Amino acid sequence: MKTLRLITLLAITALTLGTLVAQQPKQPAVKVIDQKQFVDMLFNPTDSSYAPRNTRTAVVDFNAVWCGPCRKLAPILDSLAVEMPDVDFYSLDVDKNKDLARSLGVTNIPMLLICPAKGQPQAIVGLYPKEEIQKVINYVENHNQ
Repeated sequence: MKTLRLITLLAITALTLGTLVAQQPKQPAVKVIDQKQFVDMLFNPTDSSYAPRNTRTAVVDFNAVWCGPCRKLAPILDSLAVEMPDVDFYSLDVDKNKDLARSLGVTNIPMLLICPAKGQPQAIVGLYPKEEIQKVINYVENHNQ
């Protein structure tokens, strides 16, 4: 009888620990940033010469909460952020950061701005399959070394 109680107690403990671990908040794969963070971490679009501040490739998703394609792109970028740990992924709401969007010429969304550590940023506009986005990121990253 004591063995059965011990097994039951161990099973309950294991389930409780499993539940606690599962409930731990995860760091978001794509970090939400604003205009100030963009300028601090990447570059200032109002400077006369382009001077990147990032030491790794960064992908910035320019989006808006009302944009259907933007909502469809979000889980794709979350997946890519997990699969590409050497790339920083950011999300920026154009409605909350109008000055930055305007200074970068963002007229259509979703727009991804791929900012390599070396070389010029490249933009792609629209909703693309995950594989295509990954190819573009890799291309920009590898052709700006």
